[in-house]
Amino acid sequence: MDPVLHTDPQEQLRSLYRSLLTRQQNLDEFKQLLSQYPPIREDDDEEPLIAAEVRERLNQRIREWTGQPFGGLSATQMHMWRAIVLDRRMHIALSPWSEPNN
Repeated sequence: MDPVLHTDPQEQLRSLYRSLLTRQQNLDEFKQLLSQYPPIREDDDEEPLIAAEVRERLNQRIREWTGQPFGGLSATQMHMWRAIVLDRRMHIALSPWSEPNN
C-alpha cells in the first residue's frame, strides 16, 4: 500500500499550515514557488509542462517541510493557492465566517 494515497487529506493540509505558520522560510519559499506557477489561461486544456514541474517541485518541498507523506497539490489547488496567497483573492461570499457589511 502506498502511504501517500492513504493519508487523511485534512491532516496533510493541517501539517502544511503548521509548517507555513511556524517557519517563515517555508512560507517565503512557498510564495516563491507559487509565483513561478503560471496563471490560468482559458485556452489551456492541459497543465503546461513547466507548470507541472513547478507543482512537483513544490509538492516535494512540502513533503520535506512536513516530514510526512503528502499526496500533493493538484493543478486546481495550485491555482487556488496562487489566487489566495499571491493575488490575495478570496471568495469571501462563500465563507461561513464572513461578517455581513452593515
